[in-house]
Amino acid sequence: MKIFYLDINEYPSNIDFLKKFADRKFLCETKEIQHCYGRFLVKTAAKNFFKLDDTEIEIVNNKPRFKNNKLQFSISHSANIVLAAFDINHVGADIEFMKERNFKEIFKRYNYKGENISKELFYKFWTEHEAVIKLQGSPKTKITIPFENNFMITVAGNFEENYKIYKLTPDGFSCVENLFCK
Repeated sequence: MKIFYLDINEYPSNIDFLKKFADRKFLCETKEIQHCYGRFLVKTAAKNFFKLDDTEIEIVNNKPRFKNNKLQFSISHSANIVLAAFDINHVGADIEFMKERNFKEIFKRYNYKGENISKELFYKFWTEHEAVIKLQGSPKTKITIPFENNFMITVAGNFEENYKIYKLTPDGFSCVENLFCK
């Protein structure tokens, strides 16, 4: 399993370039930009790491997938980070910027009875919850890690626990060693 991410702030805001990756309309320009960067990240990683020539994406059961390849992926974005996880099996991924909020009130909706609710505990729970929804099935494996100081990532699926995390910058891909590349 491989995880790729990019920081939108490292890219020039070139709307004409991003429009190549637009496949639907959004009411919010920020969400549209994140969506287009997600498609850009998936197509770039698919071509460079998985040697796919055809990266056409279709939506099946509300989940994006490659139209002519069995490689699976899941996209998530939060704040300035766009993330995509790839595997040969179905995969679900979520990333969240860990901002302060009323964690106890939110947890009440999920019948959580614990007293010591930290920001990290809440976002671990939330990203795992969202990743499993995106997986559209029961995971054999879940990886949850704090990321880039104030983010939480979860990837859920049926993969081996070995994984690598790569960052895409305007200069290309690099393995992020300090994030447990194995």
